[in-house]
Amino acid sequence: MGLERNAQGKGFTLIEMLVVLLVLAILMAVALPLYLGALTKSEVQTCRANMWSIAEAEQAYRSRTSSHVYTTVLTDLSGDLGATPTCPSGGTYSVVISTGSGSDVGNNGLPVPVGGVIVKCSAAGHGVYAPGVDNN
Repeated sequence: MGLERNAQGKGFTLIEMLVVLLVLAILMAVALPLYLGALTKSEVQTCRANMWSIAEAEQAYRSRTSSHVYTTVLTDLSGDLGATPTCPSGGTYSVVISTGSGSDVGNNGLPVPVGGVIVKCSAAGHGVYAPGVDNN
């Protein structure tokens, strides 16, 4: 008696509604981690593109200035970079001039030569970019 449909046969039973909710919950359980992973990956890729832009501006700054050296002050790059890029994950960018020490390595772990520029992001997992050392 409780499983019978109403007189016109319209509507859904409670079991049908629960099955639909279960299917939706399973889809969300699969889709949400995939979405969050794609979001994180896109933030890292945007950050890497920003670090590449900063490194390119450093190259232009070095060519343009009479001393032919890099700068560690990002605001000095405004003529070549425009507005300083912001990390989508909230990290901050910094520029380091390599001293050739063992700790001066690119994102791929290879050493950066003395005087080379390294662009770093403080956000976890975003790493560094060293032109001429890192390929991506």
